[in-house]
Amino acid sequence: MGYRISELAHQSGFRASTLRYYESIGLLPSPGRTEAGYRVYDEAVLDRLAFIRRAKTMGFALEDITDLVSLWADGPCGPVHDRLEGLLDAKVDEVHAQIDDLCRFEAQLDHVRSSVAATEPAEHCGPGCGCEAELPKAAPATILCTLSDAEVDERSTDWAGLLAHVSERRSFEAGVRLRLPAEPNFVAQAAELAARETECCAFFSFRLTIDAGDVWLEVAAPPDGRGVLDALFETRPVPG
Repeated sequence: MGYRISELAHQSGFRASTLRYYESIGLLPSPGRTEAGYRVYDEAVLDRLAFIRRAKTMGFALEDITDLVSLWADGPCGPVHDRLEGLLDAKVDEVHAQIDDLCRFEAQLDHVRSSVAATEPAEHCGPGCGCEAELPKAAPATILCTLSDAEVDERSTDWAGLLAHVSERRSFEAGVRLRLPAEPNFVAQAAELAARETECCAFFSFRLTIDAGDVWLEVAAPPDGRGVLDALFETRPVPG
């Protein structure tokens, strides 16, 4: 069975102009042609377009989708799986960076909002009135630990006890993700240690994710604090 481009657009949900563009950049193979010169696509193109749509929902760039589709078209799942995992890791890092930027922007907006709310309106808007409030500059994180040497040793021992059970470690630009056993006692221990750590080392940020039987603890720090992070969380080898 063959589809003309209008029929393929209807079946796939992509516009005909988009399908022509995908063909021009290699996302779609060149179709056959009727005697009258009309494009005719086979059934396999619908599966390919469904794969492309799923990749687009994940926010991947067309260049990355083209790379994925070329692997997908070869048949074996392994290379596609590995490439997809790498792209997802990069996309998660990108999203986290965007979240951090938005959180900083939110704090700046809250500061301006408080400033405006605390200022009585002037008779005329202009220099000196509250409406001219500006965003404050974001203060860099202070790399400082408030624990004593003895407390640092105790805390490091506590972390080492948890890290001994890490089954997988994935580094990213700002820190590391650690896979923990999906058991309540390890989740509780990770949450407690993270909460205690932020009290003495405010430059650390933690994210605990539990889904589909996986437990991941993500630890991040600004560039100046990366050495502290490495020393605390990456000195123990992952059991293998």
